[in-house]
Amino acid sequence: MKTVLTLCALFALAALAWMAFLPTLVERELRSITGFEFRIEVLAANPFTGHIAVRGISARNPAGYPTPEFADVRELRADISEFTLLFGDRLVIDDLYLDAEGVHIVRQKGGRSNAGDFAAAFSRGASGSAPASPAKRFLYLVRRLHIRLDRLVIADYSGSNPEVKTYNLNIDHTFSNVTDPKQLLVPDVVRSLYSFGLRRDTEQLLPGEFGRALADAVGAAAHVGVKLKDATQKTGEYFKGLLDKLEQTAKP
Repeated sequence: MKTVLTLCALFALAALAWMAFLPTLVERELRSITGFEFRIEVLAANPFTGHIAVRGISARNPAGYPTPEFADVRELRADISEFTLLFGDRLVIDDLYLDAEGVHIVRQKGGRSNAGDFAAAFSRGASGSAPASPAKRFLYLVRRLHIRLDRLVIADYSGSNPEVKTYNLNIDHTFSNVTDPKQLLVPDVVRSLYSFGLRRDTEQLLPGEFGRALADAVGAAAHVGVKLKDATQKTGEYFKGLLDKLEQTAKP
C-alpha cells in the first residue's frame, strides 16, 4: 500500500510538473523555430485522449519590424485523432476551435510581411539557417472547424507613408471537412472582407496559395460589386426616363 501511495504521489507530481512547465517548453520551441516571441497563459494537453486546450496566446514580431503586434488568441481547443497521427498518412483533427482577438499583418519596407516570415519559418530547421529538404505536402483533415476573429489590422510600411487600416470583421463561422486553407474563403467570409474595404493587393501581404486565393476572391467580389452598382444605376436611369415619359404623356 505504501508503494502504491508513493507511486500515486509521484504521478501526481509529474502531472503537476507537466502542466506547469509545458507552456514554457512550447514557448521556447516556437521561439526557436519562428523567431517570434510567444507567451502562453494556460496550456493543457492530454496525451491519452488527444485533447489540447490553450488560453491566452500572444505572438510578437521579431526585432526589425516597425510594430510588435502579430496575433492575440483568447482560446484554442483541439481534439486530435491520435491513431491517424501515429499510423496514418495525414493528421486528423475531429474538432478545432479558434477564438482570436486580433491579427496584425505588417509589411516592411523591403516588401516582406510578418505573416510570410511566420509561414516560411516552418520550412526551415529550428536554427533558422538551413532550409528544409524537399518533402511531400503535409496532409490534414479538420472535421469541424470553428473560427472567431474580431479584428484584422493591416499595416503597410513599404511606401514612403505608412498606411494602417483596422477591419472590425467579427467573423464567427463553422467549417466542415477542411483539407485546404482556401476552403475558409466561403462567400460569407469574402463578403465581410470586401465590405470592410479589404483590397486585392493582399497577395503581397499573405504567403503562398492562400494569399493568391484571397486576392482573387476579393477581386471577384469587387468585380461583382461594380457590376451590381452599374446595373442598379442603369435600372434607376431607366425608371426615371419612364416616369418622365409618363409625366409628359399625362399633360394636355
